[in-house]
Order: sequence, then C-alpha cells, then structure tokens
Amino acid sequence: MDVRQLTYFVAVAEEGHFGRAADRVHIAQPPLSQQIRKLEDELGVRLFDRTSRKVSLTRAGEALYERATDILARVAAAEEHLKAMASGRRGTLGVGFVGPAMDSRLPDAVRAYRESNPDVELTLRQLSTISQLEEVQDGRLDVGFVRLFDEKPLALERRLFLQEEYVLALPRSHRLAADSGPIHLADLADEPWIIFPRESGPKLYDSIMDACRKVGFSPRIVQETLGKMTTAALVAAGMGISLLPHGTAQMRPELVTRSVEGPLPLMEIWAVWRKTDDAAALHAFLDVVGKEAGWAE
Repeated sequence: MDVRQLTYFVAVAEEGHFGRAADRVHIAQPPLSQQIRKLEDELGVRLFDRTSRKVSLTRAGEALYERATDILARVAAAEEHLKAMASGRRGTLGVGFVGPAMDSRLPDAVRAYRESNPDVELTLRQLSTISQLEEVQDGRLDVGFVRLFDEKPLALERRLFLQEEYVLALPRSHRLAADSGPIHLADLADEPWIIFPRESGPKLYDSIMDACRKVGFSPRIVQETLGKMTTAALVAAGMGISLLPHGTAQMRPELVTRSVEGPLPLMEIWAVWRKTDDAAALHAFLDVVGKEAGWAE
C-alpha cells in the first residue's frame, strides 16, 4: 500500500465510478482498476461493491477511506511544509546584534522581513561581538551583526552593513555648541568625558584612547555608562561630552552634534554568517538586509 494507491482508492470512493475517478487522477481506467484490485489483494479484503451502474464502499472500504483521507492530508501538509521551508517562507532564524546595530537600519530590515515571512520563527538576541562570532560558527545563531576590529573569522561570510563616523555630542548649553564647524579632537582635552566601560568593548575603547593620546591627551572620564542612549541622556543633562555614532546622536534632538577632526575609528557594523549555510530563511533575510544596506545585486 502506497500513497499512489491510496490516492486512486479515495478518488474511486468519492466519485463512485471508475471512469470519473480515472479522469480525476489523470490516468486511463484499466490501470486504475488494476491498482485497486492490487490493493485489495495486498490487504486481503474487498474494498468496493461493484455493479454495472455504480461502485460503493464495503465496510472494510469505509474503514480504509477514513484513514486514507487522513494519511493523504498529512502527506500533503508535509509536502507544503517542506516546500515552504525550501523557499524560506517557514523555518527558524536566529539573529544576533550588538547594541549600536539597533540604531541603524536593522530594525527596518527586521520589520520588512517579518511582514513578508510571517511564518518564520524569528529570534533576536543582543550579544557581544565575540559571543556572536562563536555562536554563528557553532550554528547557534544564523546571522550576527557585529563590530569587527582585528577579528578575521575565516569560516564566515561577512558584508559591511553600516559605516558611520563618530560625532561629538554636546548639550545645547555647552560653549562649543554655538559653532558649526568641525572640532579637532585635541580641543576636547579639558572636557569631562562620558564613555562606556572598557570591559564592554575593549578594542573600541582602546582605539578611542589611542586616538586621544596621538593628539596629546588622555580623556578625563567623569562617568561610564553601558548604553548609548543613557550616554546621550547624560550629555543632554550637562554631565559631560561624548563621542557617539552619528545615527545614535541624531535620535536625541536636545543634543548638538559636531564633526570631529582626528584619528578616530569609524563605527562599522558587519553582517556575518556561515559560508556553508544554505538555509533559505537565512538567505531571504540577507536579501532584505542587502536592500537596506545598499549591497550590489
């Protein structure tokens, strides 16, 4: 007994006629009759009472019909599910990100992807770059949005998702807020600085400190904060100045921003995923991300 035989059996049962059933399943009547007879022989029961005018189910046929329709429905559902997974319309997708990525176009990409793929189970997790690289390589994450410095993850594909300059964020009452031109990094030597703790981003922290030392000073840090929006709020409150990614600073209208001349790093967000990962849901997501990032087709 196989799916094809059950399909033929259900067609005859519902049509009550071998000729109409043969038309329904697109085969000639003699092969259809042969398959039904073969099924009866294999099961050792008579499934149909046949007359010259109609075909009706026996009691054994009625019992098989109930189960056959359920089996065929399950097979059809399984086929649809696999096709949906193969096309990326169903499945699971784990996305990691560092905090600054959410101040970029990533939320727009996530929203667009969810709207076009509502049946994909999407999980978002904020993690450090190191944790994301480990989890993407291990297959615990499908894609990560990370800050890369000296890391060269050879087993991963990577594409630049976002690149922004760091800008000086000032409260409106600050003496430098009235000017419109760029500020040289050395002019900030005597300012009170608000910055994240080194342990939350050692490579970025060190690159900022190195940039300041190159122009002749070490920042006077008065406050450390874990979140960029907290940093922005403290700057707005007059606690000090800070360097923020341009996109983050623009989200706080009470801040004044100035461009900075000096050897500061760029704020770069990279998308990373396994080179060997051919999951359709992942590549459908990357297509959406690529449109937001302006990747070449």
